[in-house]
Amino acid sequence: MKGMLGAVLAGLLLSACSAASTTMDAGIDAGTDAGIDAGSDDGSDGGVIHWGTCPFAYTPPGETILEDEMGMKRTVRDMHLRCEIDFESLQAEVFVKATAVRIENQSVVYEVSQVQVCRNGDVETLPNDQADFGNIGRHSWKTMDLAIDGRLYSFAMGEMCAGARPCSPWPDQFDVHNLPDMTLTAEALPALCSGVGEMGIPAPLVNQVRIPPEGSGVPFTQGSLDGDPDEQPLHTYTVYPNRLDVREASNDDFARFLSDHGNVCEGHICADTSGEGFRLTEEDGFWKVEEGAENLPVVQVSWYGAKEYCIWRHLILPYESTWEMAASAMGKRRFPWGDRDPSCDLALFDACGATGPDVVCLRDAGNSLEGVCNLAGNVSEWIGDYYEADQYAVCEQENSCQRGPSSSGTGERVIRGGSFALPTNNLRASDRNFASPDKTAADLGVRCMASNPSF
Repeated sequence: MKGMLGAVLAGLLLSACSAASTTMDAGIDAGTDAGIDAGSDDGSDGGVIHWGTCPFAYTPPGETILEDEMGMKRTVRDMHLRCEIDFESLQAEVFVKATAVRIENQSVVYEVSQVQVCRNGDVETLPNDQADFGNIGRHSWKTMDLAIDGRLYSFAMGEMCAGARPCSPWPDQFDVHNLPDMTLTAEALPALCSGVGEMGIPAPLVNQVRIPPEGSGVPFTQGSLDGDPDEQPLHTYTVYPNRLDVREASNDDFARFLSDHGNVCEGHICADTSGEGFRLTEEDGFWKVEEGAENLPVVQVSWYGAKEYCIWRHLILPYESTWEMAASAMGKRRFPWGDRDPSCDLALFDACGATGPDVVCLRDAGNSLEGVCNLAGNVSEWIGDYYEADQYAVCEQENSCQRGPSSSGTGERVIRGGSFALPTNNLRASDRNFASPDKTAADLGVRCMASNPSF
């Protein structure tokens, strides 16, 4: 694809294109907490929703019915992709919309309908031929080329969603080429991308890390010899890599989700909006965060809400094993930071005397080996697995420990990580807790992971 778009763009005077691009007013209603601009009262802007510091033209993605080579009808959703670019003098967000136009060799072909670049809060609308999507096949591999200021930025997924490789729902790296000669300037730089929900609300941009950082089919020792009975027996088995959010979901993240999804998840409340510590309010269908609470972790979330939040981001709730792999450095650490006993510079727990959580990732001295924050303390986190007290004995016999039990479990779900209200023992990487899936609490939140398949 780089060759195709590069050839098209080689003859373009890109600086002239940029100068001729349309600049939008970056102004956001002064009274909004989460950066929401829902458009004018009379709807004259077509219901465009602006969210955050970059007022892109967010709209609900449409759907197209296409026929494949076998005559089968497929409903294909528009591709709306937002990514950050931080390379040399360019610090920007980009937002590209594309519509599915046909299916070739079981891959969806997209046609770009809008290209926007945001710098310092100002949005430029570029010519549509300055962006291109690669064909998206049955594994949903995604690639995007985007030309800005004489350079071609090529976004891709570093590890494709296939076999035992960890699946990422959006591009996670990019290359940089100089135009028009396509000279490679930089390769495999980390990318941060996300999509847009059904109602047109952009999902948050959240970094993820690979767990473990290298390899596949890696031995992992789970559990504890001196922990609680449900952490035994200590067992070693082969695991495959996944990607885990580096931080807990924030109030701003969850406000986006509720605004796009609503507060009903599988027939249950997604979050207890009247519960202690819940800092979001609803107004005209949009959820806003109390001023100053945007980067606090969201709490009062049910397991159903945690699960649906992750699905909304094209992710899933962590497996219990993946969570412990990250918190224990593959079974080599007692706590995420090592074997040193907890202190308030490492984690927020009951001895610190807090009445609520810190902003996410505040105490980075307590980060895990891969840089994941708040795996101990701050707020506890919902896990996808059903809880069983004898889970480790059962999974060791069946050699299926990584995904945990199926719906044959007790009905309670696993909780991990301790919290600001819990003691030292609950901060251990191997500690297990559990609750009914409809439980909500002032110290219970969520983070997500990507896996194959994750969408």
